[in-house]
Amino acid sequence: LDELVDFLSSPRPDVRQLAATYLVDFSHPSSDSFHQLVKQADKLVKPLLVICHESPAAAKKAIYTLVNLSAELSVCRQLANEDMLSMVIRMITSPECYIADPACMLLSNLAKLDDICVLLCSLRVGEVAGICNSAMALDQLTDVFVLGMERKYNKSATFGVLASVFADITNHAIGRRYFLERTAYDGKLPITKIMVFSECSDIIRRAGVDSTMKNVCFEKDKHRELLDPNETNILPYILLPLCGPGEIDLEDMEKMPEEVQFLGDDKQRESDPNLRATLLEALNLLCTTHYGRTTLRNKKIYYIIRELHKPETNETCIELCERAVRLLIGDESGETANDGGIGEADAEAFEEI
Repeated sequence: LDELVDFLSSPRPDVRQLAATYLVDFSHPSSDSFHQLVKQADKLVKPLLVICHESPAAAKKAIYTLVNLSAELSVCRQLANEDMLSMVIRMITSPECYIADPACMLLSNLAKLDDICVLLCSLRVGEVAGICNSAMALDQLTDVFVLGMERKYNKSATFGVLASVFADITNHAIGRRYFLERTAYDGKLPITKIMVFSECSDIIRRAGVDSTMKNVCFEKDKHRELLDPNETNILPYILLPLCGPGEIDLEDMEKMPEEVQFLGDDKQRESDPNLRATLLEALNLLCTTHYGRTTLRNKKIYYIIRELHKPETNETCIELCERAVRLLIGDESGETANDGGIGEADAEAFEEI
């Protein structure tokens, strides 16, 4: 195995590509050889990235070897620099790249490292025709994620795994601020580009989107913009997956966001309890500010939570429903426009989670 690793750096393309073809079977995290390869990450990472740009068959083996090995954070640290990360980004954004989706998987693993997330928020990689007029890596990843839903950019890639990258990035304040501030090249809020996928069929895509929406709700000073129908208008995209068939009085329904009115008896709720919990956490976070609670009350969100609560069997979701209701129907006669202690306490609880 040590000799096989050395062959990755051979000056002969056929030798290093053949070595990459054999190596992938030894790189699975459940294999006995996994940790032996991890110890040699400094000799593996750069040669494998080079092979990713060579023959299609060898490139596929090389990228999946990197995906497997990057399950270890020590391997991720080998890629935690601008040059290496730029190579991964270029694989994702190249319109003809046949390993763009595996490259997204690699980036998703790398984003578990805080340094990578921070670097991604400032990394410049040069403009790519067909995506956007920006050299910022995160601008390109956001736009290619949107284009990938219908394979409009690269027929070999959907880029759905990038949603998990966005979720990890927004675990950091710098990442949340990126998604909530208008970009220089098109004047749009990045969060508005991805939140529209909260009900898409791809569970990986919508799971990452749901987590990203939840994470940006930690920015309490942005709740007004988040809830403003003329700005971010995030509320309907949090609520729609939670809506299902149910009896709501017409008078109350008319006060709800237009997007969640008159959905019909065939409307289905999010089937995954973990994703329902994520969306309920987002609502609870919006309830941690006076403005958020007031807006959700005025929009009659209580009734959506009530109808969700009736058939709910997941204990976490039930608890989150009840917590949101307590915040929405609680007596705030002693509160001012500033937030009360209950909101701060719940915010801290979510941060611990």
